[in-house]
Amino acid sequence: MDINKKLYDTYTQLMKVKGQCSCKLIDELNMSELTLRQIEYIKKFDQQECITTSKLAEVLDLSKPSVTEMIKKFIKLDCIYKQKCHKDGRVYYIHLTERGKCIARFDELTTKRVVDRIIESLNEDEINTLIDLLSKVK
Repeated sequence: MDINKKLYDTYTQLMKVKGQCSCKLIDELNMSELTLRQIEYIKKFDQQECITTSKLAEVLDLSKPSVTEMIKKFIKLDCIYKQKCHKDGRVYYIHLTERGKCIARFDELTTKRVVDRIIESLNEDEINTLIDLLSKVK
């Protein structure tokens, strides 16, 4: 068998494993109820700390009413929660829930699951060889 074809087939199989891990995670997090844009907003939101609705509107370059509606939806979907500021009761900070954090870090979680599958499939010497080989690819 041609080496290019063999490498292609092997890499394709690895990408299938990644796809399986992604699909399982999508199901576990019930992400099908979110649009891609909403997922991107959650990812951007994850990069912020102790943010208000006004600041989030600025970061996302959206109107405050649009962000307010989005926040309401994300609260219903258990992606975020609001917390009243201790110093100023009129101010609320928005935080990601555990589900929201998992959605924001979806790519990282998928990669961890692929790594887990590799660890389950290979012994320590094979893993070290794989690490050595993959580290040569730049």
